[in-house]
Amino acid sequence: MILLPHAGNCEIPDQRFLAAWDFWFKRFGGGRDPASGAMPRLSSIKPLAVLWDKGAQFSLEVLCRTLTKATYWNTGQATGPMLQANARLLQTTTTINPRTLREVHGVCLTEYGRERLAGAISDPDLEARIAVFEQSDFDIPDGKAKAPPLKDWSPEPAPLSVPPRDLPADLIKALVADIETDPFRPVYRKASLGAPISGWRTRLAHYFWPRPEVDYHATMRDLAPLLALANELATAVGRWTSVQRAQAISFAEQVFAWGGVPQRTFDDKTVEAVIMSAIKHEALPGALMNSGWTKVAAFATAHLEPEGVLVIWDSRVAHSLITRIDRLLVARSIQTVPSYLKAIGRVPGRGGSRTPPPEYGVKGWGIGYKSWASVFAGSALVRAIRDELNAREEMTTALGVRPEPWTLRQVEMVLFMDGY
Repeated sequence: MILLPHAGNCEIPDQRFLAAWDFWFKRFGGGRDPASGAMPRLSSIKPLAVLWDKGAQFSLEVLCRTLTKATYWNTGQATGPMLQANARLLQTTTTINPRTLREVHGVCLTEYGRERLAGAISDPDLEARIAVFEQSDFDIPDGKAKAPPLKDWSPEPAPLSVPPRDLPADLIKALVADIETDPFRPVYRKASLGAPISGWRTRLAHYFWPRPEVDYHATMRDLAPLLALANELATAVGRWTSVQRAQAISFAEQVFAWGGVPQRTFDDKTVEAVIMSAIKHEALPGALMNSGWTKVAAFATAHLEPEGVLVIWDSRVAHSLITRIDRLLVARSIQTVPSYLKAIGRVPGRGGSRTPPPEYGVKGWGIGYKSWASVFAGSALVRAIRDELNAREEMTTALGVRPEPWTLRQVEMVLFMDGY
């Protein structure tokens, strides 16, 4: 067994570690031989998001972190004690870092490790994890993860901060029509999949995460138990039992793992504060917000459809909406962001890397990263889009054959794909 002392003394079967080692060389090693070649160690305490964005994938540090639970994604692993504990399989050496072309400390397999490598079996879970890492927002975690206890609050949801009436109906109609008629080609790892498609329903049918085979129906099926748990926790929030507090931490960890958004260590009070804020539509003390916690907030409010549900306000959803609205405003000769859109802020990280901000024609778009205000405003905007879609379909479909009404989550899925 491979021992990871800094991941709660997690033990990984030799076969799985060696399968990952082989996968890493083939995926990131630039043609190096996994049996005889060496991998840079690149020991670091920086968050996994930072290492990934800097191109440090081909390293023992990143490899070990991806084999741990999301709880330990941001904890350094490739240390001296780790190498000492696994001297059967790994030995130190020097090698060239393919990213910097400099000589660095490295690791290679021992003779025993090379013998075991020949019998290693591929691990499809690794491919899934890498797909998540490459396409997710991959938050740089918050430094604070402890929330103070909250008292004297009501579980009744409050109105969203931007009521639908404040969003011009003609802009919403134009936005819905723009997405309806704009040809769309699904993309995976920056490669197009199939011929262009068009239409909201067709776009929804082509949703996937994190891989093309995990489509809309598979996603909804896989998330059903997690959404059921979210409903239970949200309904009882503020009066959780000790069992439910443990479930809350597990729920958040599962959400982060699904979304590929690792977080620092957090406690049940942090999850509680986030869920309370989501239900109240008010940023309460200790309620963290980023592309990971917005997923927790969205799942925890899914049962409040249609009025109280929150959107996952991540980089792809924000990019889709801001880019399209910006173009519509420019066409109307509007030069600055209107007041009713001030809280609609962009989120860095579209496409799995922290790309430079797009060039907008309208001035004044803010940053929605770690902003509850943007989550609330974005939710109101997506809710208005959902209502317009349902109104359109009610008018254009024959009596008795109208499709199931659109939900906010379905609209979000279309925008998520559109924003890649």
